[in-house]
Amino acid sequence: MRAINMLKANMMQSGAISEPNRHGPVWVKIETEWAYWIDVDSLNFKRVKKHAPVGAIIVVKSRESIDDERTYVRSSFGIVDETGIVELTKKQTCTILARQVLEYMQGTNHWPPFTSRKRVLESRDVEVWYEPTEYDSFALIMTRELIGDDPEMFLARLGKDDTRQHPSWRVETARSGKTKCYSCKDVILKSRFRIGEPIFSEGSIFCRWHHPRCVAKRIDADDVENLDGYKNLNASERLRLKRLLRQ
Repeated sequence: MRAINMLKANMMQSGAISEPNRHGPVWVKIETEWAYWIDVDSLNFKRVKKHAPVGAIIVVKSRESIDDERTYVRSSFGIVDETGIVELTKKQTCTILARQVLEYMQGTNHWPPFTSRKRVLESRDVEVWYEPTEYDSFALIMTRELIGDDPEMFLARLGKDDTRQHPSWRVETARSGKTKCYSCKDVILKSRFRIGEPIFSEGSIFCRWHHPRCVAKRIDADDVENLDGYKNLNASERLRLKRLLRQ
C-alpha cells in the first residue's frame, strides 16, 4: 500500500495524475489522440481531453488502411488505472460494463440511456445491448449471479429511461429512396414511413432509420403517439402507422 501511495504521489507531482478536489475522482493523463471514456453516472461517451478518471472504461480509436484508397476505424478497449490504460478484450470490457450498468439500474430504478433488452438466453440470463453511438455497441449479459435476482423480473421492474440525454424516437416519411434500414439493410422507399432511432455521438444526436416492421417489437403500442413527428401525420397516416407497428 505504501508503494502504491508513493507511486500515486510521484505521478501527481509530475502531472500524470490530477485530483480535481478532495472528494472527486482521480484523473490520469492519457497519451492518445482519439479516445472516449464512459461516464458511469450518465453512461455517455465522453471525448478524452488529455485526462480520464481512474476506473473508467476507455475506447481508443485508430484509423487503419485496407489499401491505398480505403480505411476503417479500429476500436481497442481498456480501463483507466493510476498508471494509464490497462488493455482489455471486448469480452472483459462487456463484463465490467455489465456491472456498471447494473449499478446504474439499482441506483436509479430505471433503464440507463442507450440500453435495450435484446433477448433471453437458454440459461434464462438476459442479453442487454448498450449502444452509445452508431459505431459502438456492447452485449451485456445480465445473470442471476450478477443481479442476485431473476434477471427478467429485475429488468421488468425498472422504469423507462427518463434522462434528458435520451431523446425520443421519431417518425416521418422518407424523402428519397436512398436511405437503408439499419435493421434489415433494405432500402426504405420514398414516401414510406421510416422510424428514427436516436443515437448519441460526440455530443450530437442523429437517427438510425428503420422500417416500422423492423422495430415493431421495440416500440410499445401505447408509445406510438409519443413519437416525434407523429402529430404531423394526418388521421389515415396515423392509423396506418399503428397497424404497421402492431404486426
